[in-house]
Amino acid sequence: MVPRLQQNFDAAKCLAGRRKSEMDVPFANARYTHLIIIFGNQLPPPTARAYDARMHALSIALALVAAVSGSDADALFVAGDFTAAKAAYTKAIAVNPKDAAANLGLARLNLYENRLDDAASFARAALAVASQNAAAQRVLQTVEQRQGVLASAHALNVPQSGIVVPFLEVDPLPLMQFTVDGRAGNFLLDTGGPDVVLDPGFAAELGLKITSGQTGIFAGGRTAQVRQAIVPDFRVGPLSLYGLHAGILPSRELTFFKGRKIDGVIGTVFLSRFLATIDYPHRCLILRPRGAAPPAGTAAPMWLVGDHFMFAHGSVNGLRNQLFLVDSGLAGGGFGPEERTIAAAHVKTFPGKAQTGMGGGGAVKFIPVVAGTLCLATACQNNISGMYTPGGSPLGIFPFAAAGTVSHTYLKHYAVTLDFSAMKIILSQ
Repeated sequence: MVPRLQQNFDAAKCLAGRRKSEMDVPFANARYTHLIIIFGNQLPPPTARAYDARMHALSIALALVAAVSGSDADALFVAGDFTAAKAAYTKAIAVNPKDAAANLGLARLNLYENRLDDAASFARAALAVASQNAAAQRVLQTVEQRQGVLASAHALNVPQSGIVVPFLEVDPLPLMQFTVDGRAGNFLLDTGGPDVVLDPGFAAELGLKITSGQTGIFAGGRTAQVRQAIVPDFRVGPLSLYGLHAGILPSRELTFFKGRKIDGVIGTVFLSRFLATIDYPHRCLILRPRGAAPPAGTAAPMWLVGDHFMFAHGSVNGLRNQLFLVDSGLAGGGFGPEERTIAAAHVKTFPGKAQTGMGGGGAVKFIPVVAGTLCLATACQNNISGMYTPGGSPLGIFPFAAAGTVSHTYLKHYAVTLDFSAMKIILSQ
């Protein structure tokens, strides 16, 4: 039996080697993990599988005990237990207001909750103790970016009844039409994307000036250069968004739809300017004023990481309280598990049917998987297929462990409302 428990414990506690910019978290109770593995390796396979599932939970529990028994709330944060981590950091600040690590932790968590003023205050407190703290500086940069987006949202006169944008297609991803500088373009909807992305050919046809940009992380952990351009006028129904900063990445080479070019992508930053409902059953995107009353449904608390990564808790195959990236852009798939999740939740894999597909960073090997039951909060769907990328995971960029990605074929059962004021994802049927 492969010592998967060690992998799960390591991932839940640290992953520091893959997160170079973040603080290392000391391993706790490693001797217990060692004994667990030795014992587990001596069990017959049927007993070992049941043992693995229970010991995975024990491994996480040991990480949490280590955190609360010392001053290290970081282990809770790295394990993805943001609520408990915030409480632990708050206690640490009460003891020592100049605790740089606790101030940074609260800066991050308030940023994830979109509490921008509090995030900035804690980040400045961390910098007052350690002026070169790069993570605290990044929090302030992200606060500034989000404040700019919020200002642009407040400048929009969105009708109270909302703007309805019909889908041209719904599978393998929603496709809709927007007008860019007076020219109609077809755009994919992908919450794994940032604001607006344009195909370089479409940008050239519009006469936009393309400049150098940043490196993006895509499927399978692959990277690619994302150049940029400023879009003078992006029109959504009766509204115009002026001066949008758009990324430039190839999209027309995607052949999802016969006879239709894909001129670009709209992502989470774009949607965050509104109370946005991706209504899959009724094949439309509904954009209401930000702060409007959301529809009824199952609500899952949401954390916004960086500029556009949405996380929420759920479960897979009965493995509860798992943190998932909600990224709607897995074309034709609904679930992208991490390796440790495959083992702990006994997710079915089909390595004999592995394929090579195209992600934003290039060719990626995919192994098909099926989750027996996949849930966000208490909204559950059965037999959700998806893909595992053995060559690497884009989730490795985050300073905490996540169980995987929830995507299109799960989400398409719902009208999915993204409420960035209340920080909730609402699933309605």
